Amino acid sequence: MSTFGGPHDLGMSPDEGLALFSNADLKDPRYSYLFLPAPPPGTSGLGRRLNPDQYYFACRWNYADTPREFLRRALARVENPANGRTADARPVDWGPHPSTGRVADLSPGLAAALGLNTDDVVKITISARRAIPVKPTLSMKRAGHGSSNPHAKPAIKQFIKSPNCSCRNGARIDKIVLHCTEGSLASALAEFQKADGRQVSAHYVIDRNGDIYQMVSDSDRSNHCMGANQNSIGIEHVAGETDPLTAPQAAASAALIRWLLQQYQIPRTNIFGHDFAPGYSRPGGTSCPDKLFGATHDQRTIAAWVEANV
Repeated sequence: MSTFGGPHDLGMSPDEGLALFSNADLKDPRYSYLFLPAPPPGTSGLGRRLNPDQYYFACRWNYADTPREFLRRALARVENPANGRTADARPVDWGPHPSTGRVADLSPGLAAALGLNTDDVVKITISARRAIPVKPTLSMKRAGHGSSNPHAKPAIKQFIKSPNCSCRNGARIDKIVLHCTEGSLASALAEFQKADGRQVSAHYVIDRNGDIYQMVSDSDRSNHCMGANQNSIGIEHVAGETDPLTAPQAAASAALIRWLLQQYQIPRTNIFGHDFAPGYSRPGGTSCPDKLFGATHDQRTIAAWVEANV
């Protein structure tokens, strides 16, 4: 499997539609929840308007066996056989393209909830008992989509949703901001789950042993870098103020950054330490990311680490 759909899926063209739904369905309460309230800037197709946090999927359907109208009304059970997690999801499209070698694509939100990453095995069960069958309809010819990212997203140990996030409102992800937790994994996860107080968060937290936790969907804005949240992905690294990255942590961070750069077409020059992120506006600045990437506190240290590792 892989993931697809939403404002940041650059594998889908701006005007790409969906095999099972049309613009008329945006006003149908049975289906409207699958989509964002407004089309992302510069797009007109329903593919990029899918809400990536909703649970939907695509398979290479044979419409003679599973007619289009049947699929529109169906609800399938999606399972990660590796950990037993399951969720109900709606079919929305035909895909992925046969050239990908995959037979199913999931929404980013569904994949994260089930703990799935690109090229993992997924089991999808769709039954007439969960839909209203109708007569077969003509097949729709469609090339099918599929992520062109050559890098697999590193395994996410756990998705722990933070309440401290908000909608990007279609803003393009164009930078990555690197942080140091200045504390333990437990304290960082706890702080990012507090709905009161500082109300801070990050998209990802990487532990000293290389485990990656996700706390905010990429499609949402996390509260990690005041003044620079709208267009950025925030990655926290568990460490004290004087600690460098561990080898497993550095490897996990580099792998995640490589995937993000390709997935969202972010320039390599747009990877910043917290204190050096364009737009960062906290009075007095910050010592973050401390000594994680080198002894000197400047953006050149970050750039040198990226050049050597990413």
